[in-house]
Amino acid sequence: MQPHPQPSFLSDLVTEANGAVAAIHVGPEGLVAGTSPGIARDEADKWAALMAALGSVSGRSLDIAGDLASRGNPWSHSVIEDRFGQTLILVGAPDQSMLAVIGAKDADLGDIVGRMIELADQGLPTPASVWS
Repeated sequence: MQPHPQPSFLSDLVTEANGAVAAIHVGPEGLVAGTSPGIARDEADKWAALMAALGSVSGRSLDIAGDLASRGNPWSHSVIEDRFGQTLILVGAPDQSMLAVIGAKDADLGDIVGRMIELADQGLPTPASVWS
């Protein structure tokens, strides 16, 4: 089975962000739009399902928090840390797509999240523009 496309912006993110291990972009419909090198197709599809679930929970939690939550920004992010210190960082883009990065235990989360937000704010490439 062929891997998903590997657009340069994901490879650059993993290469340039301090402590980033892997990255994936999931389109607004919940399908994998691209991955950084080294992520098998089956693994990327599992990521997409996880991202859709976490995105839904994050979005619903904003609804529940109501006025306590900030609605001034078109994107949001979530950071989940596992028991070994690795992180899963999710950033939502204005087009409703999502970007996720796995960070190493010693990752610079500020650097990674900052780069992810910058990418999302610029507009993540659609699959058609990545593959053409």
